[in-house]
Amino acid sequence: MEKTLLRHFQIEVERQCQFAMIALQDMEEASANSDGTLFWYSVQNLLVAVGRISRLLWPPEPLFPKRGEELRESLGVGDDSPLKALEFVEHFEHFDKRLETWYANSEHRRYFDSYTEPLDVLAETAPEDRFRGFETDKNAILFHGETYELGPVTRAIEELQRRAEEEMQKPRFDQQA
Repeated sequence: MEKTLLRHFQIEVERQCQFAMIALQDMEEASANSDGTLFWYSVQNLLVAVGRISRLLWPPEPLFPKRGEELRESLGVGDDSPLKALEFVEHFEHFDKRLETWYANSEHRRYFDSYTEPLDVLAETAPEDRFRGFETDKNAILFHGETYELGPVTRAIEELQRRAEEEMQKPRFDQQA
């Protein structure tokens, strides 16, 4: 991939890292103020940013087949990164499909969504009846029993943003001979 295009992708990665960090800060503020609406708005914004980062680094159908690999290499991102989270993010992006599937298949149809309490409160509820949740003890977003811990995500975003900023300082254009 040409350096100019690589730099544009690095700039977009850095922008999405900024958005993710803003969302994380807003989540903390909302939690401190017991503002559930702002909290879930911020969770959604965090997952949108993480989803975009994930698609930039691991593109589903790129026009340039090596783009993701080259971008990850330029930013030092491994395949074990917690930012490779498209499957989890898609639970939130395709909530409508998850809700329809649940309604068609749930045995008890006990619907719990947007909860931020410790899980012992929901001990009697099947994981498939638990939609969007937040486990305060683990600092983790939940969906149908899946857990996405934010500690590793936050560290990965901070490191990726730092590396993207470093790359942005380099020349944007290929040197002409």
